[in-house]
Amino acid sequence: MTTPRTPRPAHRRRRRAASLPAAVVTLLTVLAVTVACARIPTNGPVRDGDTELENISEIGYIASGPAAGATPDQVVQGFLSVAQLGPTSSSSFAVAQEYVTDEAWEGWDRYARVLVLEGDPELDLTDVPADATEATVDATVRVVATLDERGMYTEEARTNEFTVPFGLTREPGGEWRISQLEDGLMLPSAFFSQAFHPTTLYFPTPDLTWWVPDMRWFPRQTWRTDATSEILAGPPEWLQDSTTTVIPEGTSLAIDAVTVTDDGTIDVSLTSTISQASAQQRALAAAQLQASLAEGEGRTVVLSDQNTPLTTAGADEISAPRTKGEALALADGKLVRVVGRELRELEEPVSLDGLDATALAAGPGDEPVVVRDGAERIVRVSGDGAPDVLLSGSKLVPPSVDRFGAVWSAQGSQLLVAMPSGAVRKLDVDWLSSRTVRSVRVSPEGARVVIVSAGPSGRLVHVAGVVRDAENVPTGLSAPVQVGASVSQVTQAVWQDEAALALIGQESDGDGAVFLAGVGGLAGQGGLSRAQPGVPDPRSVTASVGTGAMLAVDGDGTLYSRQSSALWSMVSDGVQLVAYPG
Repeated sequence: MTTPRTPRPAHRRRRRAASLPAAVVTLLTVLAVTVACARIPTNGPVRDGDTELENISEIGYIASGPAAGATPDQVVQGFLSVAQLGPTSSSSFAVAQEYVTDEAWEGWDRYARVLVLEGDPELDLTDVPADATEATVDATVRVVATLDERGMYTEEARTNEFTVPFGLTREPGGEWRISQLEDGLMLPSAFFSQAFHPTTLYFPTPDLTWWVPDMRWFPRQTWRTDATSEILAGPPEWLQDSTTTVIPEGTSLAIDAVTVTDDGTIDVSLTSTISQASAQQRALAAAQLQASLAEGEGRTVVLSDQNTPLTTAGADEISAPRTKGEALALADGKLVRVVGRELRELEEPVSLDGLDATALAAGPGDEPVVVRDGAERIVRVSGDGAPDVLLSGSKLVPPSVDRFGAVWSAQGSQLLVAMPSGAVRKLDVDWLSSRTVRSVRVSPEGARVVIVSAGPSGRLVHVAGVVRDAENVPTGLSAPVQVGASVSQVTQAVWQDEAALALIGQESDGDGAVFLAGVGGLAGQGGLSRAQPGVPDPRSVTASVGTGAMLAVDGDGTLYSRQSSALWSMVSDGVQLVAYPG
């Protein structure tokens, strides 16, 4: 069978898991060894080894055309091997065209879809008579993730296997060429991150104080151009009511290219519609593009109306999402501060007398500090006075505090938000109506929320946009995107980075583990979620966005601090709860 096709504009590509030609493999191996040797440190502290190679587009790939007398399956194999190099080099697509008839090439939308594959495809060719003029090669593929027409990445819950057919025709000269092929590209997960550039687009919050990240993946050779086009098109649907835009509707690139000069200037030439923007809006637009495009050799964005440079000075600084404050922990019955790898007494002790503290949360700068009392109350605690009851109910989920001081929880399928004024807002979210919420965590900028819920389809992790009124009171959530679909039995999700989550889930052998999952794909390793081994039987996890710090508590009450992707160091025992602000 075949998968349904998703139409896609011309800035996305998909590639197939056919093996790379020997010449390409040899070149990649030599370059990989050379680069690796040049970067292996010989001293200093232990560091995380997940770093990807930079400037991968500068690596040259050798693409070969079809050999004389190639059989139909050899033609398909060669085409898939060369076409998957297209996102890194336009010349590779020119070679790929040699494997395809002119008519089929004209009708092929190379950017219609991207399938990220587990391993290589298996090609199946039925017997072809010597005098045959037509043949079919079936490719069986195992898909672990997909990329849509706007560069949005979706991880599959499980590996999906299906068949993709290729029709071939023998041309008058006797050579076989592909005459029928499905739109798009297919790439093995091991090569996906080399062909596509993980790009964080930024859109401002309605109050123009924070950036809201939106992770996308674009072809390596055109990522800045594609990213700029997507910023001009506006935020994705799930963020449209949680962000704003400062670029006049209808503004587009004046030329289909964003270039970087030798001095690091990123030239963005826009159509005359940009002249409708005020000076402040132009400054914010430049800042938005700067945040999204400045990387590697590109450092400063310069906007122009066609060929006329635009003045863009004077924009207020907008902050990237970042956790404000150190973690708090409940250790041996009292609240303490986690600083580095040690626990310290609070300057102003907080009383927990008479409370059965089962969950902990804090706002920026410890304002407020809240605990779940048993499972029926969420209370605000301080150094003096009785606890202030914020929420009451049955089986309340652990609280989360947003940047406005509102305290979030849930009961069943209903979200509960206690405002600083004392008012309680109940949010009925249609996509949660048949599910039970298990975990809620609001992002540092307050525009997104991650929710773990249980229902007929199992445990799912969703991220949705937070809709607020003019007074920043939450009024609803957007339709969500699913994250970390391959991680099973998730019990908790927190923000680990601006577009990444830390999850408590279950490995294939049934053991619990901490996982990282990307909201829009995780940089490296094909964008897929991955375990962070080192914490036995983790019960809770918390993280600091912007610093990379992550803490976890195991079933025995031991607190661990993450040092790298595979190394956690023990901080203390006797710890019941831990939480960074958020």
